[in-house]
Parts: sequence; structure tokens; C-alpha cells
Amino acid sequence: MSHQLLRVLVVDDDFMIAKLHGTFIASQKGYQLAGIAHSFEEAISMMDMILPDLLLLDVYLPDRSGIDLLRTIRLQNRRCDVILITAAKELEIVEDSFRFGIIDYLIKPFDLNQLQASLLKYKIFKTRLSASSQLDQGTVNDLKKLRVSESSSIPLNQKGIDLRTLEKIKKAVTQSPDALSADQIAKLAGVSLSTTRTYLTYLVDEHVLIEEQQYGTVGRPLRMYRIAN
Repeated sequence: MSHQLLRVLVVDDDFMIAKLHGTFIASQKGYQLAGIAHSFEEAISMMDMILPDLLLLDVYLPDRSGIDLLRTIRLQNRRCDVILITAAKELEIVEDSFRFGIIDYLIKPFDLNQLQASLLKYKIFKTRLSASSQLDQGTVNDLKKLRVSESSSIPLNQKGIDLRTLEKIKKAVTQSPDALSADQIAKLAGVSLSTTRTYLTYLVDEHVLIEEQQYGTVGRPLRMYRIAN
């Protein structure tokens, strides 16, 4: 899997948004834009030809809904995962989509950093799954962390996470070519050290950042953070 590109079909009735998301996906390491569809029927037809690994699926389509497409994929037992794009007010739709096994969802409006994080988690999931010669409970638990869960449906602000602060910290780490300590990140982001540590823990749990141990000559090892590849 590590040498095979993940093929993505973008399904969105907005031509400009679909093109934007398609271009971004094509720029991500390990991914290939397999095609863009703008309706239910076009998506089904293209899936038969390109056999995508993943759909980036908008709920609103001109002929039938994205949920109908998701339901059809599952009924036909197609081997394809789905990241659903929906709006915050559509909680019932999100609940339905869980029943049909989406791997993640993005709530409008979202930025490309959020899409990138979702793609990264999916790539790690597929890589670890294919690398597992045998499954045990520890492996399964590790894989479950990379799938969407009930806790993921809780808005970030209810988890104590502020999006502006989160972006400041992510930006500080992203712009550095080297791994950074929590203290360095706090200074770059202009955020208190205690707050920075809380957000770093969240980003590590979400597999956006990787935490490493740096050992010195004396004292406890220093925790360093970098963007996950």
C-alpha cells in the first residue's frame, strides 16, 4: 500500500469547489485524483470505471442525495471508503452516514487544512491496515483511532478547542523544517505554554502531529513535535 497511490473520486455538484478539492487532493503525497463527478448517476458510472479507494462526497447532488449514493455503495458491497461533506445543521444526516460506515466527515465551511488532516489520517489507516500481517486487539484498537468515532462528532469548541488557537499552533509547527518543543511552539504561536500543551495533545491524538522523544545528556527526555508525513 505504501507504494500504491490512493485513488479519489470527488463528488460535488459545485464545479468550482469540486475542481478546487480535486486539485488539492492531486497535490497530496500518496494520493491520485481519479475523477470528478457532479451527480449521483455520474458518480456511479465513474466508479465502475475507475474503482476509487475513496470518495469525497457532498450531501447535495442534483439528482439524488449523497446519502443515497452512500447507501447504494454499501448495498452493492463496493470496496470504497467515504469522507462526507455536510453542514453543521444536518445532524440527522451525519447520524445516518455513520450507519453506512463513513470514515470521516467535514462540516461546511471548512478549509483545506482540515481536508488535509482527514486525508492524512486515511492514508495512515490504509498503510497500517495493509502492513498488519495478523490482527490482534492492540492492532485493532490502533486502527480504530484513525477512523471517525462518536467523539469526533462533538464540535471542537465543546472539547475546549478554539479553531483560531489551533490554527496558530499548527502553523507554527508546519512552517518549521525541524521538530519543535512545546516551549518553542508556544513562543512562535504567541500562546501560553499550558494551552499549547493541551492543543499539542489534541493534534497528536488526531494524528496531525507526531510526538518524538529527544534525549539529552542529563534530565528527562524532551518532547518534540512535527507534522505527520
